[in-house]
Amino acid sequence: MVWAIAVSPLVMVLGMITGLRRPAHWAAAAGAALALLLIWWLPDFSLPGDALAAGAGEAGLLVLNAAAVMLPGVYLSQVLTRREVHRSVQEWVRGLPLPGPAKIALVVAGIAPTVEALTGFGVSLLVTVPVLLALGPPATALRQAMLGMNIMPWGTLGLATVIGAALTATDPAALGSATAVTSGLVFPLVTVWAALLARPRRRLRTAAVALAAGAALSLGLLALNRAGVVQPAGVLAGLLTTAIGLTLCAVRRARADRVAGSRSGTGPGPTGRLLPPRSVLQAYGLVLGGIALARLAAAVGVPPLALHVGTTSFALLTSPGLPLLAAALLLDRGRPHLPDARAALARAGRPLLALAGFVVLGRLMVDSGMIGALGAAVAAAPPLVTALAAPALGMLSGFITGSNVGGNALMMPLQERLAPVGAGLDTWFAALQNSAAGHAVFTSLPMIMLILAVAGDRAKTAGLAEHVLLRFGLRVAAGVYAALAVTAVTLVATA
Repeated sequence: MVWAIAVSPLVMVLGMITGLRRPAHWAAAAGAALALLLIWWLPDFSLPGDALAAGAGEAGLLVLNAAAVMLPGVYLSQVLTRREVHRSVQEWVRGLPLPGPAKIALVVAGIAPTVEALTGFGVSLLVTVPVLLALGPPATALRQAMLGMNIMPWGTLGLATVIGAALTATDPAALGSATAVTSGLVFPLVTVWAALLARPRRRLRTAAVALAAGAALSLGLLALNRAGVVQPAGVLAGLLTTAIGLTLCAVRRARADRVAGSRSGTGPGPTGRLLPPRSVLQAYGLVLGGIALARLAAAVGVPPLALHVGTTSFALLTSPGLPLLAAALLLDRGRPHLPDARAALARAGRPLLALAGFVVLGRLMVDSGMIGALGAAVAAAPPLVTALAAPALGMLSGFITGSNVGGNALMMPLQERLAPVGAGLDTWFAALQNSAAGHAVFTSLPMIMLILAVAGDRAKTAGLAEHVLLRFGLRVAAGVYAALAVTAVTLVATA
Protein backbone atom coordinates (compact mmCIF):
# COMPACT_ATOMS: atom_id res chain seq x y z
CA MET A 1 0.00 0.00 0.00
CA VAL A 2 3.02 2.29 0.17
CA TRP A 3 2.74 3.09 -3.53
CA ALA A 4 -0.91 4.13 -3.08
CA ILE A 5 0.09 6.55 -0.34
CA ALA A 6 2.97 7.81 -2.49
CA VAL A 7 0.65 8.86 -5.29
CA SER A 8 -1.86 10.60 -2.98
CA PRO A 9 -0.42 14.14 -3.45
CA LEU A 10 -1.09 13.87 -7.18
CA VAL A 11 -4.60 12.60 -6.52
CA MET A 12 -5.21 15.61 -4.28
CA VAL A 13 -3.97 18.03 -6.94
CA LEU A 14 -6.15 16.51 -9.64
CA GLY A 15 -9.16 16.41 -7.31
CA MET A 16 -8.82 20.04 -6.27
CA ILE A 17 -8.55 21.26 -9.85
CA THR A 18 -11.07 19.03 -11.60
CA GLY A 19 -13.51 18.43 -8.73
CA LEU A 20 -13.32 21.49 -6.49
CA ARG A 21 -12.22 23.78 -9.34
CA ARG A 22 -9.61 25.50 -7.23
CA PRO A 23 -6.84 27.57 -8.91
CA ALA A 24 -3.81 25.58 -9.97
CA HIS A 25 -1.38 27.39 -7.66
CA TRP A 26 -3.53 26.55 -4.62
CA ALA A 27 -3.78 22.92 -5.71
CA ALA A 28 0.00 22.74 -6.10
CA ALA A 29 0.49 24.23 -2.64
CA ALA A 30 -1.93 21.71 -1.12
CA GLY A 31 -0.19 18.82 -2.89
CA ALA A 32 3.21 19.98 -1.65
CA ALA A 33 1.84 20.34 1.90
CA LEU A 34 0.48 16.78 1.80
CA ALA A 35 3.81 15.50 0.49
CA LEU A 36 5.63 17.22 3.38
CA LEU A 37 3.14 15.72 5.85
CA LEU A 38 3.73 12.22 4.48
CA ILE A 39 7.51 12.71 4.66
CA TRP A 40 7.23 13.77 8.30
CA TRP A 41 4.70 11.08 9.25
CA LEU A 42 5.84 7.94 7.44
CA PRO A 43 9.31 6.37 7.84
CA ASP A 44 9.02 4.97 4.29
CA PHE A 45 9.74 8.44 2.93
CA SER A 46 12.58 10.70 3.99
CA LEU A 47 14.15 13.90 2.80
CA PRO A 48 17.84 14.27 3.78
CA GLY A 49 19.19 17.78 4.18
CA ASP A 50 21.57 17.53 1.24
CA ALA A 51 18.76 16.25 -1.00
CA LEU A 52 16.54 19.11 0.16
CA ALA A 53 19.18 21.69 -0.74
CA ALA A 54 19.95 20.13 -4.12
CA GLY A 55 16.25 19.71 -4.91
CA ALA A 56 15.55 23.34 -4.05
CA GLY A 57 18.37 24.45 -6.31
CA GLU A 58 17.19 22.31 -9.22
CA ALA A 59 13.59 23.45 -8.73
CA GLY A 60 14.76 27.07 -8.76
CA LEU A 61 16.62 26.59 -12.03
CA LEU A 62 13.63 24.86 -13.65
CA VAL A 63 11.41 27.79 -12.72
CA LEU A 64 14.08 30.22 -13.94
CA ASN A 65 14.23 28.37 -17.28
CA ALA A 66 10.47 28.70 -17.62
CA ALA A 67 10.37 32.33 -16.52
CA ALA A 68 13.15 33.25 -18.95
CA VAL A 69 10.93 32.04 -21.79
CA MET A 70 7.43 32.83 -20.54
CA LEU A 71 8.01 36.49 -19.65
CA PRO A 72 9.77 37.58 -22.87
CA GLY A 73 7.54 35.24 -24.86
CA VAL A 74 4.34 36.77 -23.58
CA TYR A 75 5.90 40.24 -24.01
CA LEU A 76 6.69 39.40 -27.64
CA SER A 77 3.11 38.16 -28.04
CA GLN A 78 1.88 41.55 -26.80
CA VAL A 79 4.18 43.34 -29.27
CA LEU A 80 3.06 41.16 -32.17
CA THR A 81 -0.58 41.73 -31.29
CA ARG A 82 -0.09 45.51 -31.15
CA ARG A 83 1.74 45.47 -34.49
CA GLU A 84 -1.00 43.22 -35.96
CA VAL A 85 1.43 40.48 -36.89
CA HIS A 86 -0.88 37.88 -35.38
CA ARG A 87 -3.68 39.27 -37.52
CA SER A 88 -1.46 38.80 -40.59
CA VAL A 89 -0.87 35.16 -39.64
CA GLN A 90 -4.58 34.64 -39.17
CA GLU A 91 -5.38 36.17 -42.56
CA TRP A 92 -2.66 34.14 -44.27
CA VAL A 93 -3.92 30.85 -42.85
CA ARG A 94 -7.50 31.82 -43.61
CA GLY A 95 -6.53 32.58 -47.21
CA LEU A 96 -4.92 29.22 -47.86
CA PRO A 97 -7.05 27.27 -50.36
CA LEU A 98 -7.81 24.51 -47.87
CA PRO A 99 -10.88 23.65 -45.81
CA GLY A 100 -10.75 24.75 -42.17
CA PRO A 101 -10.07 21.27 -40.72
CA ALA A 102 -7.23 20.73 -43.23
CA LYS A 103 -5.68 24.03 -42.11
CA ILE A 104 -5.89 22.84 -38.53
CA ALA A 105 -4.12 19.60 -39.49
CA LEU A 106 -1.39 21.66 -41.21
CA VAL A 107 -0.91 23.72 -38.04
CA VAL A 108 -0.89 20.73 -35.67
CA ALA A 109 1.33 18.41 -37.76
CA GLY A 110 3.47 20.98 -39.58
CA ILE A 111 3.78 24.53 -38.33
CA ALA A 112 3.61 23.86 -34.58
CA PRO A 113 6.16 20.99 -34.58
CA THR A 114 8.58 23.05 -36.69
CA VAL A 115 8.60 26.00 -34.32
CA GLU A 116 8.54 23.95 -31.11
CA ALA A 117 11.34 21.64 -32.26
CA LEU A 118 13.55 24.65 -32.88
CA THR A 119 12.68 26.68 -29.80
CA GLY A 120 11.07 24.43 -27.20
CA PHE A 121 9.54 25.69 -23.95
CA GLY A 122 6.11 26.22 -25.52
CA VAL A 123 7.22 29.09 -27.76
CA SER A 124 5.20 27.62 -30.65
CA LEU A 125 2.04 28.53 -28.75
CA LEU A 126 2.79 32.17 -29.58
CA VAL A 127 2.20 31.18 -33.22
CA THR A 128 -0.49 28.54 -33.00
CA VAL A 129 -2.87 29.99 -30.39
CA PRO A 130 -3.67 33.18 -32.37
CA VAL A 131 -3.97 31.21 -35.63
CA LEU A 132 -6.31 28.60 -34.15
CA LEU A 133 -8.36 31.29 -32.40
CA ALA A 134 -8.95 32.76 -35.86
CA LEU A 135 -10.21 29.42 -37.15
CA GLY A 136 -12.64 28.52 -34.40
CA PRO A 137 -14.12 29.42 -31.00
CA PRO A 138 -11.71 29.67 -28.03
CA ALA A 139 -12.94 26.44 -26.41
CA THR A 140 -12.00 24.51 -29.56
CA ALA A 141 -8.89 26.50 -30.46
CA LEU A 142 -7.15 26.08 -27.10
CA ARG A 143 -7.77 22.34 -27.13
CA GLN A 144 -6.28 22.18 -30.63
CA ALA A 145 -3.31 24.26 -29.48
CA MET A 146 -2.68 21.71 -26.74
CA LEU A 147 -2.68 18.91 -29.33
CA GLY A 148 -0.22 20.91 -31.42
CA MET A 149 2.40 20.59 -28.65
CA ASN A 150 3.15 17.05 -29.75
CA ILE A 151 6.80 17.11 -30.84
CA MET A 152 8.25 17.18 -27.31
CA PRO A 153 10.80 14.33 -27.63
CA TRP A 154 12.43 16.44 -30.37
CA GLY A 155 11.66 19.83 -28.85
CA THR A 156 14.50 22.29 -28.32
CA LEU A 157 16.53 20.49 -30.98
CA GLY A 158 16.02 17.03 -29.51
CA LEU A 159 17.27 17.95 -26.04
CA ALA A 160 15.22 15.34 -24.19
CA THR A 161 16.32 12.56 -26.55
CA VAL A 162 19.98 13.54 -26.28
CA ILE A 163 19.82 13.66 -22.47
CA GLY A 164 17.88 10.39 -22.37
CA ALA A 165 20.59 8.74 -24.46
CA ALA A 166 23.24 10.06 -22.07
CA LEU A 167 21.35 8.75 -19.02
CA THR A 168 21.19 5.23 -20.48
CA ALA A 169 24.56 5.25 -22.30
CA THR A 170 22.71 4.75 -25.59
CA ASP A 171 23.58 6.14 -29.00
CA PRO A 172 21.30 9.17 -29.63
CA ALA A 173 20.46 7.90 -33.13
CA ALA A 174 19.38 4.52 -31.71
CA LEU A 175 17.20 6.11 -29.04
CA GLY A 176 15.83 8.64 -31.53
CA SER A 177 14.91 5.91 -34.02
CA ALA A 178 13.24 3.81 -31.32
CA THR A 179 11.36 6.88 -30.04
CA ALA A 180 10.13 7.60 -33.57
CA VAL A 181 8.61 4.10 -33.57
CA THR A 182 7.07 4.31 -30.08
CA SER A 183 5.61 7.75 -30.92
CA GLY A 184 4.54 6.66 -34.40
CA LEU A 185 0.85 6.23 -33.53
CA VAL A 186 0.64 9.39 -31.42
CA PHE A 187 1.16 11.98 -34.18
CA PRO A 188 -1.66 10.71 -36.42
CA LEU A 189 -3.90 10.37 -33.35
CA VAL A 190 -3.54 13.95 -32.14
CA THR A 191 -3.75 15.39 -35.67
CA VAL A 192 -7.01 13.57 -36.41
CA TRP A 193 -8.35 14.55 -33.00
CA ALA A 194 -7.54 18.23 -33.57
CA ALA A 195 -9.17 18.26 -37.01
CA LEU A 196 -12.33 16.52 -35.81
CA LEU A 197 -12.71 19.01 -32.94
CA ALA A 198 -13.74 21.50 -35.64
CA ARG A 199 -16.82 19.30 -36.30
CA PRO A 200 -16.43 19.14 -40.09
CA ARG A 201 -19.26 18.06 -42.32
CA ARG A 202 -17.18 15.38 -44.06
CA ARG A 203 -15.74 13.66 -41.03
CA LEU A 204 -14.25 10.65 -42.83
CA ARG A 205 -12.53 12.77 -45.47
CA THR A 206 -11.22 15.17 -42.82
CA ALA A 207 -9.93 12.27 -40.73
CA ALA A 208 -8.15 10.81 -43.76
CA VAL A 209 -6.42 14.13 -44.55
CA ALA A 210 -5.40 14.63 -40.92
CA LEU A 211 -4.22 11.02 -40.68
CA ALA A 212 -2.01 11.57 -43.73
CA ALA A 213 -0.53 14.73 -42.21
CA GLY A 214 0.24 12.99 -38.91
CA ALA A 215 1.68 9.98 -40.72
CA ALA A 216 3.92 12.26 -42.80
CA LEU A 217 5.33 13.72 -39.58
CA SER A 218 5.85 10.25 -38.08
CA LEU A 219 7.58 8.87 -41.19
CA GLY A 220 9.74 11.97 -41.53
CA LEU A 221 10.94 11.60 -37.94
CA LEU A 222 11.67 7.91 -38.41
CA ALA A 223 13.64 8.46 -41.62
CA LEU A 224 15.68 11.34 -40.21
CA ASN A 225 16.54 9.57 -36.95
CA ARG A 226 17.52 6.40 -38.80
CA ALA A 227 19.81 8.57 -40.91
CA GLY A 228 21.47 9.82 -37.72
CA VAL A 229 19.92 13.31 -37.94
CA VAL A 230 18.57 13.46 -34.40
CA GLN A 231 18.72 17.02 -33.07
CA PRO A 232 17.14 18.86 -36.04
CA ALA A 233 14.82 15.95 -36.85
CA GLY A 234 11.72 17.66 -35.45
CA VAL A 235 12.40 20.88 -37.35
CA LEU A 236 13.02 19.10 -40.65
CA ALA A 237 10.07 16.71 -40.28
CA GLY A 238 7.76 19.62 -39.46
CA LEU A 239 9.05 21.58 -42.43
CA LEU A 240 8.52 18.53 -44.64
CA THR A 241 4.91 18.20 -43.51
CA THR A 242 4.32 21.93 -43.97
CA ALA A 243 5.88 21.84 -47.44
CA ILE A 244 3.64 18.95 -48.43
CA GLY A 245 0.62 20.90 -47.21
CA LEU A 246 1.61 24.07 -49.10
CA THR A 247 2.26 22.01 -52.22
CA LEU A 248 -1.25 20.61 -52.01
CA CYS A 249 -2.48 24.19 -51.57
CA ALA A 250 -0.69 25.18 -54.78
CA VAL A 251 -2.17 22.23 -56.69
CA ARG A 252 -5.65 22.96 -55.34
CA ARG A 253 -5.35 26.65 -56.25
CA ALA A 254 -4.06 25.91 -59.76
CA ARG A 255 -6.95 23.50 -60.34
CA ALA A 256 -9.47 26.09 -59.10
CA ASP A 257 -7.91 28.73 -61.34
CA ARG A 258 -8.17 26.48 -64.39
CA VAL A 259 -11.81 25.76 -63.66
CA ALA A 260 -12.55 29.47 -63.14
CA GLY A 261 -10.69 30.40 -66.32
CA SER A 262 -12.48 27.83 -68.45
CA ARG A 263 -15.85 29.01 -67.19
CA SER A 264 -15.21 32.74 -67.64
CA GLY A 265 -12.95 32.55 -70.68
CA THR A 266 -10.68 35.21 -69.13
CA GLY A 267 -7.97 33.04 -67.62
CA PRO A 268 -7.16 32.39 -63.99
CA GLY A 269 -8.71 34.55 -61.33
CA PRO A 270 -6.83 36.32 -58.55
CA THR A 271 -4.86 34.10 -56.22
CA GLY A 272 -3.80 34.48 -52.62
CA ARG A 273 -0.29 34.08 -51.31
CA LEU A 274 1.06 30.72 -50.23
CA LEU A 275 4.01 32.14 -48.27
CA PRO A 276 3.35 34.10 -45.08
CA PRO A 277 3.29 37.92 -45.25
CA ARG A 278 6.53 39.83 -44.91
CA SER A 279 5.72 41.06 -41.39
CA VAL A 280 5.25 37.47 -40.23
CA LEU A 281 8.49 36.28 -41.82
CA GLN A 282 10.32 39.24 -40.30
CA ALA A 283 8.99 38.72 -36.79
CA TYR A 284 9.51 34.99 -36.55
CA GLY A 285 12.67 35.17 -38.64
CA LEU A 286 14.15 37.42 -35.94
CA VAL A 287 13.32 34.84 -33.27
CA LEU A 288 14.55 31.82 -35.20
CA GLY A 289 17.60 33.69 -36.45
CA GLY A 290 18.46 34.74 -32.92
CA ILE A 291 18.17 31.18 -31.69
CA ALA A 292 20.35 29.97 -34.56
CA LEU A 293 22.96 32.59 -33.70
CA ALA A 294 22.89 31.51 -30.06
CA ARG A 295 23.39 27.87 -31.08
CA LEU A 296 26.23 28.88 -33.37
CA ALA A 297 27.87 30.89 -30.60
CA ALA A 298 27.67 27.90 -28.29
CA ALA A 299 29.10 25.63 -31.00
CA VAL A 300 32.17 27.83 -31.52
CA GLY A 301 32.89 27.97 -27.81
CA VAL A 302 31.30 31.20 -26.57
CA PRO A 303 30.66 30.75 -22.81
CA PRO A 304 26.91 30.21 -22.30
CA LEU A 305 26.84 31.97 -18.89
CA ALA A 306 25.30 28.91 -17.29
CA LEU A 307 24.22 27.98 -13.78
CA HIS A 308 24.29 24.29 -12.78
CA VAL A 309 22.69 22.43 -9.90
CA GLY A 310 22.77 18.64 -10.12
CA THR A 311 21.38 17.59 -13.52
CA THR A 312 19.60 20.92 -14.06
CA SER A 313 21.11 24.00 -15.66
CA PHE A 314 20.16 27.43 -16.93
CA ALA A 315 22.23 28.90 -19.77
CA LEU A 316 21.42 32.52 -20.54
CA LEU A 317 22.90 32.64 -24.04
CA THR A 318 21.25 29.41 -25.24
CA SER A 319 17.85 30.08 -23.68
CA PRO A 320 15.14 31.03 -26.21
CA GLY A 321 14.22 33.89 -23.89
CA LEU A 322 17.05 36.13 -25.08
CA PRO A 323 16.13 35.91 -28.81
CA LEU A 324 12.47 36.43 -27.88
CA LEU A 325 13.27 39.63 -26.01
CA ALA A 326 15.70 40.78 -28.70
CA ALA A 327 13.08 40.24 -31.41
CA ALA A 328 10.50 42.23 -29.45
CA LEU A 329 12.92 45.12 -28.95
CA LEU A 330 14.09 45.10 -32.57
CA LEU A 331 10.50 45.23 -33.82
CA ASP A 332 10.02 48.34 -31.66
CA ARG A 333 13.41 49.76 -32.76
CA GLY A 334 15.03 49.15 -29.40
CA ARG A 335 12.44 50.94 -27.29
CA PRO A 336 10.66 48.92 -24.56
CA HIS A 337 6.90 49.34 -24.50
CA LEU A 338 5.94 49.65 -20.83
CA PRO A 339 2.20 48.90 -21.21
CA ASP A 340 3.09 45.66 -23.03
CA ALA A 341 5.62 44.80 -20.30
CA ARG A 342 3.03 45.31 -17.56
CA ALA A 343 0.51 43.23 -19.48
CA ALA A 344 3.08 40.44 -19.90
CA LEU A 345 3.78 40.40 -16.16
CA ALA A 346 0.06 40.24 -15.41
CA ARG A 347 -0.53 37.41 -17.88
CA ALA A 348 2.47 35.28 -16.90
CA GLY A 349 2.46 35.87 -13.14
CA ARG A 350 -0.09 33.27 -12.05
CA PRO A 351 1.10 30.58 -14.49
CA LEU A 352 4.64 31.02 -13.14
CA LEU A 353 3.38 30.76 -9.56
CA ALA A 354 1.53 27.55 -10.40
CA LEU A 355 4.55 26.18 -12.25
CA ALA A 356 6.78 26.85 -9.23
CA GLY A 357 4.33 24.95 -7.04
CA PHE A 358 4.27 21.92 -9.31
CA VAL A 359 8.05 21.87 -9.64
CA VAL A 360 8.37 21.89 -5.84
CA LEU A 361 5.80 19.09 -5.56
CA GLY A 362 7.66 17.03 -8.16
CA ARG A 363 10.99 17.47 -6.41
CA LEU A 364 9.51 16.50 -3.03
CA MET A 365 8.04 13.32 -4.49
CA VAL A 366 11.27 12.42 -6.25
CA ASP A 367 13.73 13.19 -3.46
CA SER A 368 11.64 11.58 -0.71
CA GLY A 369 11.34 8.27 -2.57
CA MET A 370 7.62 8.43 -3.41
CA ILE A 371 8.22 8.01 -7.12
CA GLY A 372 10.75 5.27 -6.41
CA ALA A 373 8.18 3.37 -4.33
CA LEU A 374 5.73 3.51 -7.20
CA GLY A 375 8.35 2.26 -9.64
CA ALA A 376 9.48 -0.55 -7.34
CA ALA A 377 5.91 -1.84 -7.08
CA VAL A 378 5.79 -2.13 -10.86
CA ALA A 379 9.25 -3.68 -11.31
CA ALA A 380 8.23 -6.98 -9.66
CA ALA A 381 5.21 -7.49 -11.93
CA PRO A 382 4.96 -9.95 -14.91
CA PRO A 383 6.25 -8.72 -18.30
CA LEU A 384 2.79 -7.90 -19.67
CA VAL A 385 1.96 -5.80 -16.62
CA THR A 386 5.34 -4.10 -16.89
CA ALA A 387 4.67 -3.32 -20.55
CA LEU A 388 1.38 -1.67 -19.59
CA ALA A 389 2.94 0.17 -16.66
CA ALA A 390 5.98 1.57 -18.48
CA PRO A 391 4.01 4.15 -20.53
CA ALA A 392 2.01 5.10 -17.43
CA LEU A 393 5.17 5.75 -15.41
CA GLY A 394 6.64 7.76 -18.25
CA MET A 395 3.50 9.86 -18.60
CA LEU A 396 3.38 10.40 -14.85
CA SER A 397 6.95 11.69 -14.87
CA GLY A 398 6.23 14.13 -17.70
CA PHE A 399 2.98 15.27 -16.11
CA ILE A 400 4.35 16.07 -12.67
CA THR A 401 7.53 17.74 -13.92
CA GLY A 402 5.99 19.52 -16.92
CA SER A 403 9.17 18.74 -18.82
CA ASN A 404 10.30 15.95 -21.13
CA VAL A 405 13.87 16.46 -19.94
CA GLY A 406 12.81 16.50 -16.30
CA GLY A 407 10.67 13.41 -16.76
CA ASN A 408 13.54 11.55 -18.37
CA ALA A 409 15.92 12.54 -15.60
CA LEU A 410 13.33 11.31 -13.11
CA MET A 411 12.34 7.98 -14.62
CA MET A 412 14.73 6.96 -17.42
CA PRO A 413 17.09 4.79 -15.32
CA LEU A 414 14.12 2.99 -13.77
CA GLN A 415 12.47 2.40 -17.14
CA GLU A 416 15.61 0.84 -18.52
CA ARG A 417 15.64 -1.60 -15.59
CA LEU A 418 11.97 -2.47 -16.13
CA ALA A 419 12.77 -4.09 -19.49
CA PRO A 420 12.50 -7.93 -19.34
CA VAL A 421 15.93 -9.43 -18.68
CA GLY A 422 17.60 -10.92 -21.74
CA ALA A 423 14.93 -9.68 -24.16
CA GLY A 424 17.08 -6.91 -25.63
CA LEU A 425 14.41 -4.30 -24.96
CA ASP A 426 16.46 -1.86 -22.88
CA THR A 427 16.56 0.79 -25.62
CA TRP A 428 12.89 0.25 -26.43
CA PHE A 429 11.82 0.83 -22.82
CA ALA A 430 14.00 3.94 -22.72
CA ALA A 431 12.21 5.07 -25.88
CA LEU A 432 8.83 4.40 -24.26
CA GLN A 433 9.88 6.66 -21.39
CA ASN A 434 11.05 9.35 -23.82
CA SER A 435 7.80 9.23 -25.78
CA ALA A 436 5.49 8.94 -22.79
CA ALA A 437 7.07 11.78 -20.82
CA GLY A 438 7.15 14.03 -23.87
CA HIS A 439 3.57 13.43 -24.93
CA ALA A 440 2.30 13.86 -21.35
CA VAL A 441 3.91 17.29 -21.08
CA PHE A 442 1.44 18.91 -23.47
CA THR A 443 -1.42 17.75 -21.22
CA SER A 444 0.33 18.88 -18.00
CA LEU A 445 -0.74 21.75 -15.78
CA PRO A 446 2.28 23.98 -16.51
CA MET A 447 1.55 23.76 -20.24
CA ILE A 448 -2.13 24.44 -19.64
CA MET A 449 -1.17 27.55 -17.67
CA LEU A 450 1.03 28.71 -20.53
CA ILE A 451 -1.77 28.18 -23.07
CA LEU A 452 -4.14 30.24 -20.94
CA ALA A 453 -1.49 32.94 -20.49
CA VAL A 454 -0.99 33.26 -24.25
CA ALA A 455 -4.75 33.27 -24.91
CA GLY A 456 -5.27 36.00 -22.30
CA ASP A 457 -8.69 37.66 -22.32
CA ARG A 458 -10.04 35.37 -25.06
CA ALA A 459 -9.80 32.45 -22.62
CA LYS A 460 -11.38 34.40 -19.76
CA THR A 461 -14.22 35.65 -21.94
CA ALA A 462 -15.00 32.08 -23.01
CA GLY A 463 -14.96 30.88 -19.40
CA LEU A 464 -11.97 28.62 -19.95
CA ALA A 465 -10.04 27.87 -16.76
CA GLU A 466 -7.47 25.32 -15.69
CA HIS A 467 -9.99 22.62 -14.79
CA VAL A 468 -11.64 22.77 -18.23
CA LEU A 469 -8.42 22.20 -20.16
CA LEU A 470 -7.18 19.71 -17.58
CA ARG A 471 -10.23 17.52 -18.12
CA PHE A 472 -9.60 17.58 -21.85
CA GLY A 473 -5.90 16.96 -21.23
CA LEU A 474 -6.69 13.85 -19.20
CA ARG A 475 -8.80 12.50 -22.07
CA VAL A 476 -5.93 13.15 -24.46
CA ALA A 477 -3.53 11.48 -22.03
CA ALA A 478 -5.77 8.41 -22.01
CA GLY A 479 -5.68 8.28 -25.81
CA VAL A 480 -1.90 8.73 -25.88
CA TYR A 481 -1.51 6.03 -23.25
CA ALA A 482 -3.58 3.62 -25.34
CA ALA A 483 -1.36 4.24 -28.38
CA LEU A 484 1.83 3.78 -26.36
CA ALA A 485 0.48 0.71 -24.57
CA VAL A 486 -0.29 -1.01 -27.88
CA THR A 487 3.32 -0.42 -28.94
CA ALA A 488 4.70 -1.60 -25.58
CA VAL A 489 2.67 -4.81 -25.54
CA THR A 490 3.64 -5.55 -29.13
CA LEU A 491 7.33 -5.11 -28.29
CA VAL A 492 7.15 -7.45 -25.31
CA ALA A 493 5.03 -10.04 -27.14
CA THR A 494 7.40 -10.19 -30.12
CA ALA A 495 10.68 -10.14 -28.12
